[in-house]
Amino acid sequence: MPSFKFVQQFLEPFKPTGRRRGSKKGAGSNPDDLPASKAKNLHHFVRGTWQHGYAQAWTKVRKVYFPYNLKGSHWVAIELDFVRHTATVYDSYIDYTKRSKLVTLLHPISDTLARVLFDMHFYDDSEVEEVKQKGLTMSMYTPFSVCSIADVPQQRDGASCGILTVKFIEHLSAGMSGGGIFMRSVSTKG
Repeated sequence: MPSFKFVQQFLEPFKPTGRRRGSKKGAGSNPDDLPASKAKNLHHFVRGTWQHGYAQAWTKVRKVYFPYNLKGSHWVAIELDFVRHTATVYDSYIDYTKRSKLVTLLHPISDTLARVLFDMHFYDDSEVEEVKQKGLTMSMYTPFSVCSIADVPQQRDGASCGILTVKFIEHLSAGMSGGGIFMRSVSTKG
């Protein structure tokens, strides 16, 4: 399985310059914009041309799975579905993260990544017909809808989130969907 640590590194919000509001240097920083170097690296990663050579191009698949760290201390599995245009969270410790905060914590994925994919014409370049068709219905940038899966195994300690995240990704990427799993949507509106 490719290492997806880089996805999160590319999407981490960049630090403000520390300049006062209205200054020329601070004027160009928008939280949805990525520094050029991170955007370039993310483009290589998505296209499968990353220098380390272990990433498959996202244009060849309908879904992508990767681990994502919330609050710097809790791992969850993320499923990006390019046809449904959703970012689904598989969380082994749902009591840790309030549903109301999930959209804010996933802003780098739901908003920034969606913007980068749209700007790089990802949907037009997709080799998957369903994904290409979804792109035709998106005349403008649209954030990913954030959903969470409520009925997944829950950890009983404070340290199992990493291994459970890997198991969720392994299970999902093998095409096994659990019976009785239902989705609870999280509003993307403020």
